[in-house]
Amino acid sequence: MKRILTVALVALLSACSSQIQMPDLSDVLPGQALDRTMYLRGDFNLWDAETQYEFTQVAPALYQAQVKFSTPGKVYEFKIADMEWSAGYNCGFSEQDPTGQSLTLGQSVKADCNTTYNYFSFTPAIKGSYIVSIDYHNNDQPKVTITKK
Repeated sequence: MKRILTVALVALLSACSSQIQMPDLSDVLPGQALDRTMYLRGDFNLWDAETQYEFTQVAPALYQAQVKFSTPGKVYEFKIADMEWSAGYNCGFSEQDPTGQSLTLGQSVKADCNTTYNYFSFTPAIKGSYIVSIDYHNNDQPKVTITKK
């Protein structure tokens, strides 16, 4: 009996002393945050860069902006862009996935941040506040998602 208790105690103590290894996330997360402010710009605000529609960082490489859509059934068009509509910071739907032009709640679509005219569109079923997210975990193909707040 003593032998069983001794073996169990040794096993327990060795399990408690083992080190937990954290995975290396340097190849998953981007090396730096965005170097400029991005805005949600669309027909709901005359395509202006307004502080009300400024994206804020909510997690590594994840940015969000809130927008209120007041007309159910209306097709709203928008892009995600910096103040100057700069190349690399002018994000619309990707030609590689043209089905991403029309956003569906909760479904991510690829964005092209070097496009001039590829506006995203969204038709809300009900009025209210929505969250538009852009995920830069893959800088070459950021993803855009819209969710109901």
